[in-house]
Order: sequence, then C-alpha cells, then structure tokens
Amino acid sequence: MKVDVVVDMQYGSTAKGKVCAYLARNKNYDASVRVQSIQAGHTIYHKGKAYKMRTIPCAWVNMNTYIILGAGCFIDKQLLLDEIKMIQDAGVPIKQRLMIDYRATYVVSDDYKQESVNQLTRKIGSTSEGAGASLIRKIWRKSKPTRVCDDMWAYTNGLNVIDTIEFMNKQCNTVLLEGCQGTLLSVHTSPYYPFCTSRECTVSGIASEAGFSPKDISTIYGVFRTYPIRVGGNSGDTGGAELSWKEIAERSGNDRLIPEKTTVTNRERRIFEFSDEDFQRSIWLNKPDVYCLAFLDYVNYGDYGKNKYEELSEESQQWITRVEKAHQIKIGWVSTGEQPEHIIRR
Repeated sequence: MKVDVVVDMQYGSTAKGKVCAYLARNKNYDASVRVQSIQAGHTIYHKGKAYKMRTIPCAWVNMNTYIILGAGCFIDKQLLLDEIKMIQDAGVPIKQRLMIDYRATYVVSDDYKQESVNQLTRKIGSTSEGAGASLIRKIWRKSKPTRVCDDMWAYTNGLNVIDTIEFMNKQCNTVLLEGCQGTLLSVHTSPYYPFCTSRECTVSGIASEAGFSPKDISTIYGVFRTYPIRVGGNSGDTGGAELSWKEIAERSGNDRLIPEKTTVTNRERRIFEFSDEDFQRSIWLNKPDVYCLAFLDYVNYGDYGKNKYEELSEESQQWITRVEKAHQIKIGWVSTGEQPEHIIRR
C-alpha cells in the first residue's frame, strides 16, 4: 500500500482541500481517508460550485474512490448526514462508498457545552466545536456512547461501519490521506502552546490516527501560503508580524480584496507576514517531497488564475526564488486562485 499525505505547513487554511481534490481527480486513488474532523473546514470547487467540507474527504469528487472516516475521526452526526446529502445533491454517489471506522468518536452536545463553559474561544481563539472535549471524554473512557460502534445511529442510517485499517490494507493499493488544521497548531510540537489545537497535525500525527505505518507513506505534499493566517480573536502569535487586510490589498494591487473568513466559525481571519523560522520548523517536522504554494495572487493580483510559470510577474517569481534559496527546497506546485485549473505544476 502506498499512501500520499497532504499536510498543512502553517496554521490552517492553506488550500489543502484544493490540493486533495486535484490529486484525487488526477491520480485515481483506491481510497481517501480523513481524520481530525469537525473543527477544520476544507473548501473545494466542483463544476464551478464551492463546497465546504468538515467531515468527508475532498476526494469525493472522484466517484471511483472509497471515502473513509478513519479511527481518529470525531463525527457530528447531523453534520455528516448534511454533507452526504450535499454531495448527493451534486449528482455524485457517496453513501455506498463511504466507510466509517468503528473506533471513530462522536461529538455530543455536552462536548460543545463543555468548551463553551471553559470559554476557549475567548481564551485561545478556539472554534469551540467540541473536538477537544470529545477527545478528553474518550481518554477518560467512562461515558457512552463514545465510539461509532457503541451506538445504532450509523447502522439505522444505512452507513458502512467497518475496520478501515483492515479494509485499506487488504483492499487498497493507493490511498490519499487528507490532513487537517496546521502543523504549527500541533498540541505537542507547536511553539505557540497553549494557542494550538487538541491534536498533532504533522504527517506523523495524522498518519498515526488513520492507522498507517511510517513505511506506508509514499509522497508527502506540504501545503503553505504566502501570508499565513490564524483564526479571529485571541488566537496567538506567529513568527511574522500581523498585517491588516488593507495592507494585503495594497501590496497585491487588489482593491476588491475581501477579508477571508473561517469555514467553520465565519470569523474574520488574522493574517501575518511569512515567517522563515516557522516554515523551517515545519520542514523539520514534515520533510515534504512536494512543496505546494497557495495564494500567490496575494503577492501580485495580476497573477490571479495564471497556469504557466513563465507568465508570472517578476515580483511573484522573486518571492518563490527567495523562499527556495532560504530553505534549499524546490516549490513544485503553485496555486494562483481557487478554481481547480488555477494551478501550476513546475
């Protein structure tokens, strides 16, 4: 089995979903698996329409790929049903090829309440979607139903509950592992604790939660952006100075730039200067084989939508060259916009 992994090298919202959907369309994986759901949203475009995914992997766009919610998933029941319906309404069959690991965990109403009581949004800018509280409840191993196999809900809705680790090892030759959130938000290795998430978002962390051996990993795609973001509110620092959206608009020459908002909470994101120190730390933690740069149009809006490297502005090419030389890497993929065709493979 060969597993390709897509990992976020910053703080989330680096266009991982776009990279996953692109890979799924072009490499025809047997399966795609996601862990660490609920609090992370990935936006992709399918036939010109935007889809915001918080549970189901973005590879659903390929109808020949099994879609798997791995052992490390945290699932909101209604959200999952809503996403299934959304995909079916798009004319894409999903239910029969969707596999849920029996060890995956439910997020229940008490988990949302617990994070609200602890005021995590005010204290650390948390999305307060219940994932951290649900993880704590799972670790305590006291209350039920905790896991999918402890409840009849999935079965009564006709969902496939299986041992996904056994399934992938026996039935799949190629798998895409879709990472969530960002490396520098990892609970153990982030330099910005406690302003982090409740999980480990590195390649090693997400592979472990999906049940993969390090020997399974074939190619690591590290996704990053020109100006990293953090969620709105008291969400902590980065290695770069905080900027305003007005400054980004002026630098890029895009006087119509609309401030980004988070997929899950709809809060305005905070945006920062690129940090070489942060980026180098992420390289150490992930060691990608392919570096994927997104939001190049934030450097020069004139490059929006371009799909040939030689057509990029001198300013954008200089930005890429500087980062490559500083970190002794080669940036293989460049995204210049949100649509699937807005990508340059060098």
